[in-house]
Amino acid sequence: MAEQKLLKLTISKVDGPVYDGEVVSVTVPGIAGDMTLLAHHAPLISPLKEGSIVIQAEDEQKIIQITGGTLEVSENHATILI
Repeated sequence: MAEQKLLKLTISKVDGPVYDGEVVSVTVPGIAGDMTLLAHHAPLISPLKEGSIVIQAEDEQKIIQITGGTLEVSENHATILI
């Protein structure tokens, strides 16, 4: 079986980290609609609206509710500030 490509994901609040690890995909509530990010996504900066971040790791799925934030994707690393 081929090795699965992973995306580095960091989610932080002002008072500390919320999530830090490698994921298969992450779906975020962008202001123009939901976006699913996979490994090696094109560079991107986007504001986020209220909704759910759905993190799909290799062995689990995690959902984080947010009221807004900012997403930046660069060099196979997605950073979300909430």
